[in-house]
Parts: sequence; C-alpha cells; structure tokens
Amino acid sequence: MEQSTPEIPAEKNKSGETGWAETAARIFSSGGKGGLSLPNWLTLTRILMLPLLVLFLLQRSPQSRGIAVVIFSLAAISDWMDGHLARKHGQITPLGELLDPVADKLLIMAALLPLVAIGKVDAWIVAVILGREFLVTAMRAVALRQGLIVASSPIGKTKMGLEIAAIIFLIMDIIPLAGTILIWAAMIAAVVSAIDYFHKIARELA
Repeated sequence: MEQSTPEIPAEKNKSGETGWAETAARIFSSGGKGGLSLPNWLTLTRILMLPLLVLFLLQRSPQSRGIAVVIFSLAAISDWMDGHLARKHGQITPLGELLDPVADKLLIMAALLPLVAIGKVDAWIVAVILGREFLVTAMRAVALRQGLIVASSPIGKTKMGLEIAAIIFLIMDIIPLAGTILIWAAMIAAVVSAIDYFHKIARELA
C-alpha cells in the first residue's frame, strides 16, 4: 500500500534541480534506525515472493493455481500491512515511499503477464495497465529529480484494489465474467489515476 509522507527537503543546484546522488543518499539513509524498518522488510519480502508466483501460475494445474492464489494473497496482505505498520509506528520513510510503489507494480506485473501467456486476459488490457505503471514511474522520476515525492491518491488505491480482486478471480478461473468486469474496471481506474497523478505533479512543480 502506498504510504504518505511530506516532501523531502533537498538543496538544489544552480540549475534549480536536485542532484540524483544527493537525493538518493537522503532516501536510502532514511530506512530507519539501525537499518531497514519492519515495513521496508515486508516490502522486500513481497518482491522476493514474485518468482514463485510466476512459477506456479505458468504450471496451469488446479493445485498450482491454488498455491499461486495463496502467494498472491499473502503478497497483497503484506502490501496493506507494511503501510499500516509504517503509519502506526511512525516509520514512514522516503525509502518506503519509493520502494513500496515499485513492489506494487512488480506484483501486478508478475501476476498479469503469466495470465496473458495462459490466455486468461487480453494482452492489450494488460498493456494499458502496465503502460500506466511505467508512465507513473517516469513521472515519479521527474518529481524525484526536483526533490519531491508525491503521495498516492484515492483513485490509485482504488485501482490497486480492483487489480488485486481481478487477478484473484482470473487465477482461480471462477465466475469468469466477474474477472473480466474487474479487470476492465481496473484498466479504466489506471487511466484515470494516471491523469490525476500527472495533474498532481504538474501542480507541485508549478
């Protein structure tokens, strides 16, 4: 779950841009006292689960689908848990602000691409969803260059929820119509949230 934190103050160079090295140093030194915080470790664990998710999805047997759903569900729960713990214990860090959205994108990609490969979802729908993720990542990079980390919007969180629900239905192959409706809703939310994110960054940098 994407967390929310104030902007990172950073000195700017003569051209008005924050140096990448300086900004990165500030971010990666913010993981918590004595190293990475528990929410950051949960995020890293979520990333390490993804190869197993892909492996079981591609096996296509009923048993492997069940295991894939368990892995995906645990990863999705950890997505909520790391944000909850970070807020509860005051461990929201710039590192978590960057690492968590990356882990979210990798989770969705690791699930949707195998589903395309086994014919459970249309490739063009996944292309729109993943294209949105790459576009937002690029916009984040622009904001980061200016020393800004823009918090996620409710639309973005809704998009993530729809994607998770759609993927579970598509993996289990139960109520196919529900999976189709949910993935279409996720695609529409992805486009809307990308536009919202662009406006938010433009407003912050104006």
